[in-house]
Amino acid sequence: MSACLPAWVRTSLLLGSLVLGGTRAAPTQEVDSAIFQRYRSLDSAIEQADRATSERRFEEARKFLEPCLQKQPDHFEAHFLLARMAYEARDFEGALAHLDVAERSLALLNRRYRDLMDYLKARIEVEEQTARSNLEAVNMRVTDPTSCVAPYLAALEREVVAVQARKGPLHDVENPYGVPASHRFLRGNALYRLSRRDEARAQFRQAVAIDPAHANAWNNLLALDLEAKDPAQARADLQKAEAARVAVRPELRQAILAAP
Repeated sequence: MSACLPAWVRTSLLLGSLVLGGTRAAPTQEVDSAIFQRYRSLDSAIEQADRATSERRFEEARKFLEPCLQKQPDHFEAHFLLARMAYEARDFEGALAHLDVAERSLALLNRRYRDLMDYLKARIEVEEQTARSNLEAVNMRVTDPTSCVAPYLAALEREVVAVQARKGPLHDVENPYGVPASHRFLRGNALYRLSRRDEARAQFRQAVAIDPAHANAWNNLLALDLEAKDPAQARADLQKAEAARVAVRPELRQAILAAP
């Protein structure tokens, strides 16, 4: 530590903080983030299972999912893949059951994620307040800003900037644990196969609200609008689909425009 720094600066640095008075206390209760680490550790197996499911190698996909479900029994991606396989096997009730597990898991992750973000934001807010207080304290007591304290002042200013940079991504990041459109789409298909058409229609509507470019969900929704003898709604939905530049099946579009 430079000997030319004033004694009060050197003492404060040794104590680990310059000015704490007036700053908000850091959050004392940490949020358990182990669940996110468990999910990350299973990413490779999930990717392999997803690939096998897409290629209809279902037995192989299940083998990849077994260790995932042992470590994380309610793993939302694993249950979504199981729902896809159940649907292909025409086990529509089973598909819905797996989707229920997946969405309960997503709701839990959503809450944990928001708690974690709130905790991190509070921690960084305290860091920023402390860094600003330290900078202000030095500025108030330094009479010659060109003295040997100048590099320390610059370091404090860089610390404030660095803390602000860390805070930015936390405020801008989108919550990754909302229910995806793919879940709503699969649930809608399963409900339709069970002749629960009104519920299916509602799921397709939610799917396109989440992902306005989901062409299959739009086409299914438009077909159910017609099936429900609701041409006004069908025309309104057709307008929205075309505004989203979705490819509507030509025969479906023609039927909607010709409906009385």
